[in-house]
Amino acid sequence: MKNKMLTAEAAGLLSFLVDGTRTLLVCGTRSSGKTSFLGALMVEIMRKYRIITIEDTLELPGKSLRELGFNIQQIKVAAALARETTEMSAADGIRSTLRLGDSALIVGEVRSKEAIALYEAMRIGAAANVVAGTIHSDSPYGVYDRVVNDIGVPKTSFKATDVIIVANPIRSADGLRRNRRITQITEVRKHWEDDPLRENGFMDLMKYNAKTDILEATDAIISGESEILKAVAANFKEFAGNWEAVRDNIALRGKTKKAILEYSLKAENPGMLEAPFVVKANDKFHLLAESVKGEVGYLDPKRIFYEFEEWIKKEAKRV
Repeated sequence: MKNKMLTAEAAGLLSFLVDGTRTLLVCGTRSSGKTSFLGALMVEIMRKYRIITIEDTLELPGKSLRELGFNIQQIKVAAALARETTEMSAADGIRSTLRLGDSALIVGEVRSKEAIALYEAMRIGAAANVVAGTIHSDSPYGVYDRVVNDIGVPKTSFKATDVIIVANPIRSADGLRRNRRITQITEVRKHWEDDPLRENGFMDLMKYNAKTDILEATDAIISGESEILKAVAANFKEFAGNWEAVRDNIALRGKTKKAILEYSLKAENPGMLEAPFVVKANDKFHLLAESVKGEVGYLDPKRIFYEFEEWIKKEAKRV
C-alpha cells in the first residue's frame, strides 16, 4: 500500500505543479511517450484558463480537449527544417502568444531556435500560467546540453525551467517488452552559475525504482528541500511557510487520482480513466476544495477526500 501511495503521490505532485503555474519540460527518447504524456498533463489545466499550443505537426489532443470544454487555440507553425513556407516560424508563434495575455502555453516539441523565444516567455513569466513542452533527450543534463550548447539558449535563461520530467521505455525482465515509464521528476535549482551537473543544479523530486516499478519520493519532498514547491506554496495563503500543508495537498491530489482508478476497477468501467471523466473529477475536486475551505476556513484534506470519495461512489454506480 505504501508503494501504491508513492505512485499516487507522483500524480498529485504533477497536479500541484500545473496548478502552481510552473514551467515544465517533458524529455525522452523516441517512442518514449513524451508527447502522449504532455497531452495527458494538459487535462490538469483548469478549464477556466485559455490554452495555446504551438506545433509544427498537430499531435496534441486539441480537438478532443475543445470538445470537453477547454478554451484551446492551436497554432500550427513551420517545421524547423522548412525552407520556403507561408506558415509562421515556431519562434514567431511563441512570441505572438505573449500578446494574448494570461494563457497556458504548450509547445509540442522544442527542436531549434524557437527555444530562445520559449525561454524568453518563461524567464519573464509572460504567459502567467503553466508553460510546458517536450524535448528529445534522456536526462535532465541532456536537456541542458541540448538547450544551451546545441540551440544557444543562455545559461541564465535555462534556469527558467522549473521541472524536467523524464519519460523513457523500460525493458521487462524477460527483455521481450518495453514499458513506457516516467523515470524522474527533477527540479532545476537556481543557485548554480556555470554547470548545473557539477554544481548540484538538478535535484530529483521523484525517482523510478526498477525493482518495484514505481516512482518514489526523494528526501527533497520528504524533508521539504524543494525550492520550486516552496515557491508555489508562497503564492497561496494556505501553504506559505507550511510544508506539512503542501505535502498534505499533494497527497490529497494523489489520493483522488488513486480513487478514480480503484472505483474504475470496482465498476469494471475503464471509461472512468478516460479524459471526459477525469476532467469531470478534476472539476469536482476544485469545487469541493473551495466549498470546504469556505465552511471550515482551510483546505481540510480529510474532509475534501471524504466528500470526493462519496461523489465518486455515486458516479461509479451511475456510469
